[in-house]
Order: sequence, then C-alpha cells, then structure tokens
Amino acid sequence: MMIERIRREHGYMVRLLGLLRQKLNQLQAEQSINYSLVAEIVTYLSQHSERVHHPKEDLLYHYYQAHYGQHRIMTNLEREHHQLATQTAQFAELMEMILHDAVVPQGLFIDQLTQFIEAQRQHLEMEERLVLPLIVEQFTNEDWLQVEKEWHVSEDDPVFGATIADGYKQLAERVRDSELECV
Repeated sequence: MMIERIRREHGYMVRLLGLLRQKLNQLQAEQSINYSLVAEIVTYLSQHSERVHHPKEDLLYHYYQAHYGQHRIMTNLEREHHQLATQTAQFAELMEMILHDAVVPQGLFIDQLTQFIEAQRQHLEMEERLVLPLIVEQFTNEDWLQVEKEWHVSEDDPVFGATIADGYKQLAERVRDSELECV
C-alpha cells in the first residue's frame, strides 16, 4: 500500500539524515569528513524526492483535498516541497563547489549543513505527526485503491532497492555498514 511505501521512504531519509548528522558532528569536532559521501546523500535526497517521493505525497494530498475538503496542513505541503527542493538544490551546488576544490569557509558549510538537516527533519516530522495520520484516518479502502491506480511512476530506489545505481555505490555501502553497526 502507498502509505507503507511513503513511511518506508521516510525511514530511509531519517537514516540518511543520521549519516549527515554524524558528518556534522565530525566537522564540529574538527575532524575531516568524506565530502563525496555527503554529496551522494544530498543528490539521492534531491533526485528521489523530486522524482518519486514528493509526487507520491502530492498525489495523496490532492486526492485528500478533492474528496475531504481543504485542510490548512495539506495546502502548505506542496509549497513546502518546492521550498525543500530549492534548498536542496542550493546545498547541492555548495557540495559541487567543494568537490571541485572551491574554498568554502568551514563555518559556512557547517551552518548550511545544519540548516539542511533541520529543514528535512522538520518536514518529515510534520508529515509523520500531522499529515499521514489525518490521511489514514479519513481514507477508505476505495480511496487507497484509487490513488494506487493514479500512480504510474517507477519506484526503483537507487540506494535501498534491489539494484544499486552506479552513482550511489559508496552511499549504499555506507548504509549497509551502518546497518551492521546496529546489529
């Protein structure tokens, strides 16, 4: 069911934000980090969110409003998705600069990384606490069947799926390593 896939994707994002938080802590402790891994995480969050995750959520929000009326929380979500996409693109540009050996003050990078993590975390938390429970409470089985019929996007995940995309091998390996650390 679509809601389980959205929640699973949220779990993936939380794990990736945890990796970014580790990198932030390392920087704050004046340790070096793997910037290319940070860039892979940001690229994944950007591309997967824009291509699969946010459009799927937007489908739910639009369906909800069309069938259950306008709700303030739902109205703001699509705008918030656009804001997150813009912020992610800007942070991705900063990552590209760093990977191309541009001099970026560490304090600036730490501030930008902190803001990026917090914006992503707050958005996920709001959806999990307020939006998804509202949808689950209202939707009938027929509603879920209808939104599934309207969804026509491949959900192959380049990091957490069966086939790891070439550009994400380092990230997928790091995710697997972190899973083993938790066992």
